[in-house]
Amino acid sequence: MIHFNLTEGVLVSSLQALTVLDLAGIAIALLLGGMAKGITGIGVPLIAMPILSQFLPIRHAVLLLSMPIILRNIPQALEGGQVLATARKIAAPIAGTVIGNIVGVAILLSLNPGHAQAASGALLIVAAALMLAAPKLNLPEAWQKPVGFALGFGAALMESIASVPGPLLATYLISSGATGRVFTKQIAIILVVSIVTLITTFSGAAHASGADLAISAAASLPALAGMWLVRPLRDRMSPKIFRMVVLLFVLVAASQMIWKSGVFQHGGPHAAQIDGTHAAGK
Repeated sequence: MIHFNLTEGVLVSSLQALTVLDLAGIAIALLLGGMAKGITGIGVPLIAMPILSQFLPIRHAVLLLSMPIILRNIPQALEGGQVLATARKIAAPIAGTVIGNIVGVAILLSLNPGHAQAASGALLIVAAALMLAAPKLNLPEAWQKPVGFALGFGAALMESIASVPGPLLATYLISSGATGRVFTKQIAIILVVSIVTLITTFSGAAHASGADLAISAAASLPALAGMWLVRPLRDRMSPKIFRMVVLLFVLVAASQMIWKSGVFQHGGPHAAQIDGTHAAGK
């Protein structure tokens, strides 16, 4: 259940403990995510998450990035109508994302900060690798529902732990024959349902408040500003080269997340050090 208390919440407590420079770092992470999306179409969380993990616990970073995904996809989900008819066609991945988010949030909340950071970094690497490889599959119709459910479940795990459901969902939808506006509408519907499930589950388990959702919604503003800032540069840069550079950055940054988590160091992750002085309140 969401608690609409505008003075309390997990994000509120984390942000209150940060310095002005830390808050600026969070805004810059979102701005850079928006700039990368404006040039290459890469989702904001893929760029922002490795940077946000330097200031916030992973669970709080996931919550912060949730509302921007919904707000960005609702117009695309509603465009052209036929929402229920489209949803019925993609019922398998939708069901997978609902169950996957319930399981994923439970996993995220059960992990100590070090393991959560390592898991998030690993999933960011998977997402970047999928986008670099851009696998082109051709699913027979008989396989589309079971594979759709499985990949929807996997995408939801990636969403609830690293905020990057898009690459796995895109791989499935393209392999099932979706293109153009059909693809855009289908992935938007899945993402909206997925994030609503994540927020509902997260709120029930971690008592996220209305203020947390308001803060998350406000996180859209730096991302939108980043997209607007790069509009004049979009036609002057090579999207393919820039995309490659961005994805390589994600691979390096995500690898650093795993290293800093301490999972490969003697004695395992040091939870208190992972959150550092930046990540207060769990």
